[in-house]
Amino acid sequence: MKQLLENWKRFLNEDVSVKVLGYIKPDSAFHTLKEWEGFVRLMLDKQKEGNSVRGGEITGSEEFASLIYEFFGFQLNTEVERYDLLTRKNVIDFIEDFINHRFWGLKREYESYFPDIDKLRFAYFYSRGDMEPYVLIDDEFTTQVYGGLDNPMELKHYTSERGIKRIQDAIDSGKPFDISSFTVMTTPFFRPTSDKIITFTGNVRAAFRSDVKSFATESGRKAVNMYRLEFPGEEENLCVDLETLCADDQDTSLWNEIIATPIEILRVEDK
Repeated sequence: MKQLLENWKRFLNEDVSVKVLGYIKPDSAFHTLKEWEGFVRLMLDKQKEGNSVRGGEITGSEEFASLIYEFFGFQLNTEVERYDLLTRKNVIDFIEDFINHRFWGLKREYESYFPDIDKLRFAYFYSRGDMEPYVLIDDEFTTQVYGGLDNPMELKHYTSERGIKRIQDAIDSGKPFDISSFTVMTTPFFRPTSDKIITFTGNVRAAFRSDVKSFATESGRKAVNMYRLEFPGEEENLCVDLETLCADDQDTSLWNEIIATPIEILRVEDK
């Protein structure tokens, strides 16, 4: 975990505290459905041998505990420390439900959203009082939805002077990271410190009709909340039309969210 902090200090060119770390998710926490099933089946076998996660406690063999920390170590170690309302028992109770119930409905619940769900990577993180599912917006995701990785568009992003420098440094270094952007907004952005709006050329990795609650990962990619894949009406939140980026779909009265890799900052305006 210490190395993860050091990597992001260099990557973002700013101080990163343990308090902020909970927002940066490790790519190692994401797994394909096949990998998750392998974990779950091993855990079910271990339960038959007398190992348990019932009652919010991990009891049993060292191998049993090691498996849990391999797949949920970040949540148990970092997120429990990061969030006041998240306890160790909350996470272990979730793991119990995931092994015995939740995993087995995951594919049925979400496969209709993606061309090939089996090739994508998923993880669960704390959000608003619960452990919620996230999908990684990696190269596989973008290629499945848009047919390729070369999708340049003109976009906007709320940030600060410091954020502008961070983005420009990343572009100049050749190690850019993905950011959330938009093309239309009906409700002002809520963070007072983000007092600048940049217009930039960005390579679109995923587009959504409305705010999708995304997190950064250590690789520079983003992950989005799967509870927000739906949208009012008949359409899903995921926008596959790169010509319009679903700019007319503002039934949530918020903003569309475009996950994109900055290529060039075109101009800067005050909020």
